[in-house]
Amino acid sequence: MSYHVTAADFERDVREVAAQWAFIQSLVTVDRADYAVKLRLHVDAECFIQIYANVQKELFSFTLVLNRARIYGRDCEGGIWHRHPHHTPDIHDFSAEGNQAVTLSHFLAEVQQILQAEGIL
Repeated sequence: MSYHVTAADFERDVREVAAQWAFIQSLVTVDRADYAVKLRLHVDAECFIQIYANVQKELFSFTLVLNRARIYGRDCEGGIWHRHPHHTPDIHDFSAEGNQAVTLSHFLAEVQQILQAEGIL
């Protein structure tokens, strides 16, 4: 995604990207202010992707949640990305792969692979 001025711009872009993925059943805006937004992209009753963005602070969080626990994620704080690997989501991976900047589409492709491997899709 490109640079966003407001949370509303970011939310609009998330909705456009999410609509392209068949495994996303619904999208709910949990909270929104001028520069921050939290959204949930529901896969099923026990699984969702939570997206948080504070566009003013350049803080972005993409998290795959299953049974109320993070099982994968990618976060960006001040332009620096890290990953919370599948199977070890409490770790902050700053390796070359973990440090890679990702778009929401890239993250959703990773999520789709994880959900297929877990037998959820």
